[in-house]
Amino acid sequence: MANRLKPDFAGFVFADSRRRITPEQAAGMKKELQPEIRSVGVFVNEELERVVSLAESGVLDLIQIHGDEDEAYIRRLKERTEKPVIKAVRVRGQKDILQAVKLPCEYLLLDTYKADGYGGSGETFCWDWIPEITKPFFLAGGLSAENIAEALKCCHPWAVDVSSSVETEGRKDEKKARRFMEAVRAQEQHERPHNQERDIRDAGREKGKQEQRK
Repeated sequence: MANRLKPDFAGFVFADSRRRITPEQAAGMKKELQPEIRSVGVFVNEELERVVSLAESGVLDLIQIHGDEDEAYIRRLKERTEKPVIKAVRVRGQKDILQAVKLPCEYLLLDTYKADGYGGSGETFCWDWIPEITKPFFLAGGLSAENIAEALKCCHPWAVDVSSSVETEGRKDEKKARRFMEAVRAQEQHERPHNQERDIRDAGREKGKQEQRK
């Protein structure tokens, strides 16, 4: 299904979840995955050695840590592998995001806070909490074909993460996944001319500043 829909990323869940797969299953899936689709290993409070082992085996292109991993854990991980790291943030307010920006990871993943779990809630959080940040972030939490256009327009994430809304009875549903991806791509097409106009205006302002300095 992933090869037909061509998402940018495919998640391999190694955390304790109904979606959990074994390293052997992940290796088989990676072999079948088209090379332009990057594999993301999802871990929750996993032993560092296991994460590094899987990352360096060639199965994973990126590492997503979705638990209580702190700055020290991320630094140790970065010392052992060059794979980019995505740190999930269970957002309770803007402060959580501002603190996470300081972490030594390449990306953040902003997700809904639930006291009894690490993601997969199927619920959104208040997008107004997201400040302007320079670190690229994935937006997660309750995204669906019905709300993704508004999410992209409001939050301007680097990427989005979806799971439960594209499932039926616990399994990925290709029709739902296709609807979601079509909605994402339609919004991207809608925003592209506006972004190009903004880039031109910004370039014009910068040129004007340079001429004034001469």
